[in-house]
Amino acid sequence: MLIGAASYGVLSSVVKLAYGEGFTAGEVTGSQVLTGCLAMWLLSIPQWRRFRQLSGATVAKMIGSGTFTGMTGIFYYQSLQKLDASFAVLLLFQFVWMGLAAEWLFLRRRPGRMQIAGAVVVGGGTLLASGLLGGSQPAYDGLGIMLGLLAAVSYTLSMYVSGRVATEVPATLRSACILTGATILTLMVYPPHFIWNGSLLAGLWLWALVLGLFGMILPPYLFAKGAPKLNTGLTTILGSVELPVVMLCSVWLLREHADGWQWLGVAIILMGIGVSEWKGRFPFRRKNKASAT
Repeated sequence: MLIGAASYGVLSSVVKLAYGEGFTAGEVTGSQVLTGCLAMWLLSIPQWRRFRQLSGATVAKMIGSGTFTGMTGIFYYQSLQKLDASFAVLLLFQFVWMGLAAEWLFLRRRPGRMQIAGAVVVGGGTLLASGLLGGSQPAYDGLGIMLGLLAAVSYTLSMYVSGRVATEVPATLRSACILTGATILTLMVYPPHFIWNGSLLAGLWLWALVLGLFGMILPPYLFAKGAPKLNTGLTTILGSVELPVVMLCSVWLLREHADGWQWLGVAIILMGIGVSEWKGRFPFRRKNKASAT
């Protein structure tokens, strides 16, 4: 889980670097998902016999769930064209309170006091990390903010669905089907002109390999292997390591400025995630204590 979340954290800075080389959002997003999808199907070759045994409905559900992954990439990479990487990821991390809202809406589970408190803490941390209070505000763009929030919505739905669809299917095969859905949607939005317009030979192939590895191969596979062994609360907490990794990469690779207030905001956001999921971890601790006695 930690390696998968850290891999996601590298993406935004790599995407910004690719934009700096002159490649468009469509070229970057399309080449990434296509590379990742092809690689994952190759990795799942030992599971192809199992694939033939799956029902059409199961395959359709996995492919359909991948559309949320595709939407997350489309919205998030578009927001990166208009926002600093460190600010765009703050919008993406609003999935914390959106996840609570999704459980309330779909499962009729009202959030507890600790979860509400955690969401409030995350909101305060986001305010600090945005730079509004420290005087180091990044360049804001209304459309970019809307795209970042849409990415958070689709990311929330992706996490919600991924934990409930075809969990009995092997991780590589399941990831391949999910990425197929993401690829189909992405290439419908961004037709793959990069295949024949010379962009690949101009250097896009390298960015596609890097982004495909860190965005489409490692995280889905590692999450599929690790998440079923952990409770939801611990999974969310481990996944939040993406935020400090993004901040570090944006400072080191992109030379974006981050002052003490913003780092304090990041720390508060991580604390808010821990607070909101404390109730999910407590039974795990109590169970271990009981088993030890």
